[in-house]
Amino acid sequence: MLIDIAPPAVNRSPAVNLPGEKNPNVPTAFCHTFDLTKRLTVTDPKALNFIPVRPVPVDKSPFEQILQTVREQLATFPKTTLHRVVIPSLLSPAFYPPHASRPQHVLQFLHSVRAILRQYPTQIVTMISLPLMLYPRTTGLTTWMELLSDGVIELSPFPHSVEPGPPTTTGGAATAQEEKPQGMVKVHRLPVFSEKGGGGISGDDLAFILSRRKFVIKPFNLPPVEGDSEAQRGEGEGKPTIVDIDF
Repeated sequence: MLIDIAPPAVNRSPAVNLPGEKNPNVPTAFCHTFDLTKRLTVTDPKALNFIPVRPVPVDKSPFEQILQTVREQLATFPKTTLHRVVIPSLLSPAFYPPHASRPQHVLQFLHSVRAILRQYPTQIVTMISLPLMLYPRTTGLTTWMELLSDGVIELSPFPHSVEPGPPTTTGGAATAQEEKPQGMVKVHRLPVFSEKGGGGISGDDLAFILSRRKFVIKPFNLPPVEGDSEAQRGEGEGKPTIVDIDF
């Protein structure tokens, strides 16, 4: 588990300016493109706090030390300091003891994390990843973990292709110039509210592309049907393969 302590927050809400006016004191919206080949520069090593999972008896929760450290961090720093908590591969046997997956331990931990987020809504944000190969979404434990989360996003990689030779289609790319998607992105839950309630999400199919430099999420388009020479010819020309329907 890793805690990143950021500098004091600034107001990044969009400001309304008159036409032709520029306000240099208004910060721009937070939007950055990260290069995965470059190392992140840490100005202050003390701003990063790694919390290892220490061995504990079977009847005790291995998450108590984590929660205690997070509470101490929030109480030590000023209220304007942002805390980013990253918990990768939750319940993975490589990092956690077997009894960590007991519902009385992991669900109580998520309840406590949710309470901390509600107590400090402007000071802390948490991101957790779960290996679905070990804990599928069909199990009751994973279902409860999703219900205790504000947002749930699933990445489903496509089966690896071992066919020789270049592919005959773009395999989900809109044009021949685009990179081939490597999996689907499913948004199951978001911290939003609508007339249908909260947490629901609907929309177009999404796919992700992971390259050496970046991670991109784009709309997913099915490749042309085999034998459709007109669609494949339009694909080779770099044109969309969507056919307009007249009513």
